[in-house]
Amino acid sequence: MVRYDSLSRLDEFKGFLEGNAVNKFLEVFDIKFGSGTWAAGPFSDRFMGRGYSPELASDIISKLERIRKAGISAFVPINVEFFDESFNIRWDLVDSVGRYAEANDMVIAGFAIDLSGIPQFKHGTLANPNPSLRRKSMEIIINSMEIAKRLNVDVVSFWPGQDGWDYSFEVNHGKMIATFLDGLRELAYEAVKRNMMLCIEAKLKEPREGNMIIPTTHAAIAMAKKINDELNKRAVGITIDYGHELMYAVEPAYTVYLSRYFDVPLLSIHINTAKTHSNDEDRVVGTGDIWQLIDFLYATIDVGYNGWYILDQFTYRMDPVDGMRLSKEFFVNAMKKALEIYRHRDEIEKVREGGDEAKVLDLVKEILYNF
Repeated sequence: MVRYDSLSRLDEFKGFLEGNAVNKFLEVFDIKFGSGTWAAGPFSDRFMGRGYSPELASDIISKLERIRKAGISAFVPINVEFFDESFNIRWDLVDSVGRYAEANDMVIAGFAIDLSGIPQFKHGTLANPNPSLRRKSMEIIINSMEIAKRLNVDVVSFWPGQDGWDYSFEVNHGKMIATFLDGLRELAYEAVKRNMMLCIEAKLKEPREGNMIIPTTHAAIAMAKKINDELNKRAVGITIDYGHELMYAVEPAYTVYLSRYFDVPLLSIHINTAKTHSNDEDRVVGTGDIWQLIDFLYATIDVGYNGWYILDQFTYRMDPVDGMRLSKEFFVNAMKKALEIYRHRDEIEKVREGGDEAKVLDLVKEILYNF
């Protein structure tokens, strides 16, 4: 959490920050920045099934080496990297990742759970219409928590990427919500047993073409709050994916405050770029609307967020090392502006209370364009 009396050190960081200045900035302001292993490539999509860079090794250790090469010292692995084709855990690989992190002074900053790329779960996981597949997905997710425990991770983030619908009338929405919440309740209980917190990530669409079961972070907040109230414990929180917020054209900063005022923990942030009302592009951080990004980062500072900002990007045609390096640089330079605005927060709040939009823009314009 940024302390107000540390903000004077912003004067040490002039101009565009790159190289060693980027790392120094993160250290001075105790900002936790890392990357998902999936952001290290190789990448494929429906247009390029063979992948855009088939020459890149796809094993997790090779991904970690690329993350290190990009100058990033924290990472979030994903559960499917540790399973064989029969969903048996490869404990040797889990332990090798732990040893690699320790030997290279890397931090394991969380653990991602995602079954969306497994064909048998094409109709979903916790909300799958087939009870046996619902149970199977539950078993895999619970086993994934065991992997996280072995890696000394206490926050696991679940994205139900195939739970949803493609067509109107396809599902009974009420029954689907109830079924999903039943599963989420069980997962929350399993997380509590392991001294972990579970966070859920929302997304409007993709791979589903209609909507997903948690289409917005506002829905995720409602679901998490319901489970927490039932358990009388803050067991479930949220992951905010910045690009997913832009997909449904909400102001991302607003969602940060909403989670706070509904007392739902904001446990993780995925950082990237997408266009408003577009698809999940996961482009390099800071290459979209810089006003919205800095407003979002300001909000995370203002609410006292002290978790990780994790790269969640797919730079298909770009060397992933360059993509991660650039995102780290652009993130830090955007955060610098957010902190400078926060240094003037008392003045900003006073102007806001007057309701004069032009005065607010006059106050932040030089920081956004010159600082």
